[in-house]
Amino acid sequence: MPKTEHGTIKRFVVLYIIYMLLAFMLIEYEGVKNFLHLDAIYTGSVVWLSTHLIALLGIDVTASGAFLHLKNAIMEVKFGCNGLEAILLYCAAVLAFPASWKQRLWGILLGSMLLQIFNLLRIALLAWVLEYHYGIFDIMHEYITQSIMIAIAFVVFLLYLQYVTDETADSQ
Repeated sequence: MPKTEHGTIKRFVVLYIIYMLLAFMLIEYEGVKNFLHLDAIYTGSVVWLSTHLIALLGIDVTASGAFLHLKNAIMEVKFGCNGLEAILLYCAAVLAFPASWKQRLWGILLGSMLLQIFNLLRIALLAWVLEYHYGIFDIMHEYITQSIMIAIAFVVFLLYLQYVTDETADSQ
């Protein structure tokens, strides 16, 4: 591997770790939480959107704070379930990868929207499973849908890489 490629990979990894630390500090650090609780604000919007999406499935649902009240169960949407963690992981990777700021901005905006759409569909699916197939909820929640979200985040990042490399090749 040429030295420049090794340096680029090393730079990406270091920047990714730094961006991840900063992102999670914004979410978890008490000083920031007291000023602006991003996770709570984000979760509130996810719960609101999820309520409407679940209702489209014909499932009776109401929302209260971070909770979705179904006919037979209650779902809590919290960090890790609200999609913010996947979006932060993705955004850190986009920011760490060498690209123009315009490409990064487009990557963050479109990728985050795509990830959140998939996450809302995941929450709606879990509500449906909880309502109609309660016995498989835990395996769906803990293993299947989490694995799918990780795979989707990875694929969205690969699509971003394709966009950046195609645009860079076209401009040369």
